[in-house]
Amino acid sequence: MPITVVCGHCQASFNAKNADAGKRGKCPHCRGEVVVPLPQAIVVSSPVASAGAANARLAPARRVASPPPAVRQTRPSPTVEAISVHPAQSILDGFRGSIEPVSVAAGYKLGIALVVAFMLLLPVFYVALIGLICLLLGWHAVQDTGLLQVGHGRAAVVPAVAYVAPLLAGAILVFFMFKPLFARPVRRGKPRSLNREQEPLLFAFVDRVCAAVRAPRPSRIDVDCDVNASASFRRGVLSMLGNDLVLTIGLPLVAGLNSRQFAGVLAHEFGHFSQGAGMRLSYLVRSVSLWLTRVVYERDAWDARLIVWSRSLDLRLAIILYLARFFVWLTRKILWALMMLGHLISGFLMRQMEFDADCYEARLAGSDAFESTMRRLVLLGAATQGAYADLADFAAEGRLSDDLPWLIVANAEQITPKGLAMLERQIDEEEAGLFASHPPSRDRIARMRAEQAPGIFHVERPAATLFSDFVALSRTCTFDLYRAVFGKQFKLTDMHPVEQLLARQEQTFDDLKSLNRYFQGTFNVLRPLRLPATPLVEGPRPSELADRLKQARQATLEHLPQYKAAFHDYDQADTDWLEAEAADALLTAHIRVKPDDFKQRLVDPRAVIAARVSARGRLEQISPRLVPLEQLAVRRLAAALDLAHVDKVAARIPESEERIAESGRLRAAVSVVGSQVGGWLALRNRMAVLSKLLSRLEGQRDNATLLGSLEKNMSLLVRQIRDLQHELSRVRYPFEHATKEPTVAEFLVPQPFNERDWSSILSAGSAVLEGFPRLYGRMFGRLTLLAEEVEALLGLARLPEPPSEANGPG
Repeated sequence: MPITVVCGHCQASFNAKNADAGKRGKCPHCRGEVVVPLPQAIVVSSPVASAGAANARLAPARRVASPPPAVRQTRPSPTVEAISVHPAQSILDGFRGSIEPVSVAAGYKLGIALVVAFMLLLPVFYVALIGLICLLLGWHAVQDTGLLQVGHGRAAVVPAVAYVAPLLAGAILVFFMFKPLFARPVRRGKPRSLNREQEPLLFAFVDRVCAAVRAPRPSRIDVDCDVNASASFRRGVLSMLGNDLVLTIGLPLVAGLNSRQFAGVLAHEFGHFSQGAGMRLSYLVRSVSLWLTRVVYERDAWDARLIVWSRSLDLRLAIILYLARFFVWLTRKILWALMMLGHLISGFLMRQMEFDADCYEARLAGSDAFESTMRRLVLLGAATQGAYADLADFAAEGRLSDDLPWLIVANAEQITPKGLAMLERQIDEEEAGLFASHPPSRDRIARMRAEQAPGIFHVERPAATLFSDFVALSRTCTFDLYRAVFGKQFKLTDMHPVEQLLARQEQTFDDLKSLNRYFQGTFNVLRPLRLPATPLVEGPRPSELADRLKQARQATLEHLPQYKAAFHDYDQADTDWLEAEAADALLTAHIRVKPDDFKQRLVDPRAVIAARVSARGRLEQISPRLVPLEQLAVRRLAAALDLAHVDKVAARIPESEERIAESGRLRAAVSVVGSQVGGWLALRNRMAVLSKLLSRLEGQRDNATLLGSLEKNMSLLVRQIRDLQHELSRVRYPFEHATKEPTVAEFLVPQPFNERDWSSILSAGSAVLEGFPRLYGRMFGRLTLLAEEVEALLGLARLPEPPSEANGPG
């Protein structure tokens, strides 16, 4: 049914398509700007469970490859459920009055005032400390001039240094102490702001929430890609005298919540601002706490220069810089103690204010909605980590998702029942630390259950319907985030539809599932399989290949329990060897090893030597027990892949021509990558050693032996990376890449690294360390998926999923 649009300029009416609902356009009569209203009924599918009962738990998730239309309004989903949706006005009419304000006791107000007074004293103390240092320097400059008149020639050098060194060191100290007073916090990029003309329903919705909680309306609404919402003073301290607020909405919240839950989140944020004095005092507390944290932890180019200059200059000059570094370190330690004391004192206040804001949320949306929202936010937080891991995987192949909020929601849908149970335990077992600014989720849920608030807003529609075009806005904010991270070189064409990326990811998951099934959890990069690079040109007849496959499969299943037991011992021996290597590096660098640093007791060189000899002996003893089944596995897989080239078999495989060609590329790549497992293991060992050495660098930066060991191991790591790059450059990356046809070496380390920069070296080493086994397993997984289809054509049932404790690709 078309939508009737009435132009507000010429009052002419005309029809628009349903697909244009919420969009802006031109009146065909007067060319004035119009907004197409929402239709009376649209088809939606809610991405979240309803607010439900107070005891609702995290719902089991399902894997999806396309978003619900409530989130991606222009891309229908096969799982759409048609339900009636009221027009926009009915959402606004869902607010039934206002809520009772949260009462605050006089003692609580006094506590806030005392906390604010204490927090404001901390910056005053900091400035007074700077003034004291300046006074001491001035006193030294005036009172100790006699040092410049002692002796002549060389005899005068030491007194002169004793006079000048404290002045220079003190001047540097004062500079570094003044610097944080004027340094601006790091900005993440300019936020994207909305206006009432573009988003009339959203602004009206926010106004209703503000009216319900008796809070000032925001003068601006910003959006970003965080799983969070916040209300704050728009211009910081300059806005404290008025009610100039800015509301920042994280679009993943909109994508993952319904309108009732979203209204509750907004009520929570504006609940902080419903009491004018408390709002302003708490703002001061948060600002001072954040400033102290920056002073203690934030470093910039000047800090790096001071370290470099102290190490590079002649010791007679560097001693002044080392003295300055010591005093900078000492003052930061003093400030750290003040910061922790401030966090401790203000933590109780902040936690209580969160409880008060929770009451506003529960009284607006209801206690049951509060609990469902809390659990949903925990789920979305976990999904965000998965989404960023997905982005790293997508970026490796030259692609990035065009819609980060939806990717986060998709990850929430993919969390397994086991993962959901872990999140439930996280909620139930969370404890509040003394310095925490938020109380534990379980305590907040328990308090709001006791509140038994019915709520005044119960409309449960997808929150995305509050926006005129949520899909476009979500994409735009995703682009803004990428631009802030990657700079102006990032282009719109670098973004790819999230559905396509999720479908590709689904294929990768299927490959790895097949890998696990086919080898029954025994595939591991520690034991590379030597698969022939090419199929046999004049090999056995198809019937002989089929018999070979069946025999190898049966023998593999018979020997499986013995193999798993032997591999468990092999893996443990490998771990012991790795620990011995790391312990040896620490002892060589003259660093004390504690008994609990490793699972083994490796506190002296003799223990390390014994552990290495034992581990090496066990590896050599167990290895022959693993070879027979590995040979059977290779024989089985090679026979299946060779059978795929038989015309009668290929004719029954979907898209056989493309898949057989792909298997040829994969076999060539697997052969090269598998031949470099030894080099990868050596690199893994080197990275483990460096990790242990670097973990002891703090407080040992003057340990010449440690620094020398790090330099030596960094140099060896560079050589190992270069050797692997040389060998892996002989074969192309076997999967589709968005921008180029890289070699395997270029895929693993796409950017050149600086051989003199430790951070750059470690980044390249980590890329190889993590990417190598994943690529190796993925290639075998794609091959086993084809092999499973061949076995099915031979009448062989697909093997069951192995137990979850089975070994994975790496």
